[in-house]
Amino acid sequence: MTRQNKVPVNLSGLEGHDFTLALIPYWDMGNHAYPTTPEDRPDERARLVAATVYNAEHERLECFLDGPDPAPEAGPSVPIFIVYGQRTDAEFLVHNGFVIARNPHTSLKRLFKLNPEDPLYKERSHLMKLLGIPTEGTFTFGYPTLGHVSPELIAIARVSSMNEQELELYTTMEVPQRNELIDYETAHRPDLMNRANLWLAKSMRTRLQGYPTTIEQDEALVETQNRQMHPIRRLLIEYRLEEKRLLQSYVTLACDELKRLMAEIKLGTKQSQQFVEK
Repeated sequence: MTRQNKVPVNLSGLEGHDFTLALIPYWDMGNHAYPTTPEDRPDERARLVAATVYNAEHERLECFLDGPDPAPEAGPSVPIFIVYGQRTDAEFLVHNGFVIARNPHTSLKRLFKLNPEDPLYKERSHLMKLLGIPTEGTFTFGYPTLGHVSPELIAIARVSSMNEQELELYTTMEVPQRNELIDYETAHRPDLMNRANLWLAKSMRTRLQGYPTTIEQDEALVETQNRQMHPIRRLLIEYRLEEKRLLQSYVTLACDELKRLMAEIKLGTKQSQQFVEK
């Protein structure tokens, strides 16, 4: 399928007429892929990714390749891909008709809330109010290793993981210090951050258990070369699988962190011992 695309023209000309619609067949000759290195995905072969830029001086589109130089013997067999954009799996499914395995830019929206049965619910709600974040809502999250987690979800995970002393401490803090709670990359109180990661892992695991199939079962379905499977059904299974992989990434991250902490305990690290005791 060849699409009509907005192409810049006459950037120095008439105001409000800086693009036109045009066909770019070259874009339809490559499959989608993000630029990667062997460190990003060691299981994949080297590949070239084509990018397109507009040359204002010559008023034309120019394409160039990004990626490692192929081996001389590879010749024309090295595949060339293009970037369709930084879209979520849902956007790719709706607009492009495919799903990307382990898409680094994908995200989900799910309902999260404070536990109203918690004896410290009132204190947690007050702290959330000070942060300007609702006690429940539909929050966005992507892969945690990339830091793609909404500030709202970061805050509710950390506030839910606090003990009574921590709630009092953060409630009385100055605003700039308290707002560190919504920064995913903050290095403040690593023991609290670890407990918040465990809270997220438990929440994501609960959601995983709500699916009728497991990750392994979906992977087997996708790999099955069953010609009787309708293409749309296969796409939906692939989309469901990527949802599960995203949720599972939080469980895996927490498990890896626990293993690291337990290893530190064996070495006598005091901070790790305190974290596990909590």
